[in-house]
Amino acid sequence: MIPHVASFPLAAPLLARGVNWQLDLDLLLRGAGKAVIVLVVAYLARWALHRLSRRFALRAQVGDPATVGARAQRAATLAQLVNEVGLIVIVIVAGLLILDIFINIGPLLAGAGVLGLAASLGGQALMKDIVSGFVIVFEDQYVVGERVRLGDVEGTVQQLTLRSTVIRADDGTLHFVPNGNGTPVANLSRRNAGRTAR
Repeated sequence: MIPHVASFPLAAPLLARGVNWQLDLDLLLRGAGKAVIVLVVAYLARWALHRLSRRFALRAQVGDPATVGARAQRAATLAQLVNEVGLIVIVIVAGLLILDIFINIGPLLAGAGVLGLAASLGGQALMKDIVSGFVIVFEDQYVVGERVRLGDVEGTVQQLTLRSTVIRADDGTLHFVPNGNGTPVANLSRRNAGRTAR
């Protein structure tokens, strides 16, 4: 004879807890499936962004040989910036979507807004660097591969981001120069002849 469940005082709470675990496991599995979909879409978006920026850089290499070098350098710099900014946006959006699957991110976003306000008050130098980076790119002051002098630092531009410029000096030293430091910019690659085409 099988004993009745009521004869065991702990049976009902354990069974109820087991049902909750089952429901939580189902929710977790469904959430994991949605998270995988978000990750796949984020990967495809990153792949498409990389492919478009590469195609943009390759198209700039077609045309008059006298002007294609300048265009190609500028296109490569812009493609690099687009890739970096796009990657940051994709990671943030994908992260928020995945968090939203498992928890309510409304209070989190509200708290992030307050923290963002506090960070903006303390991060004015960072914002200045980013704005200066945009100005450098859109005014075409210099691009990757050109020889420049930024204040006391002289060398070849290895990398240009919105935050800083990476310069390789003649002795091999790698200098990281913030874009918003206000130092004079001398483009030594363009001192003999101006570039006629952008």
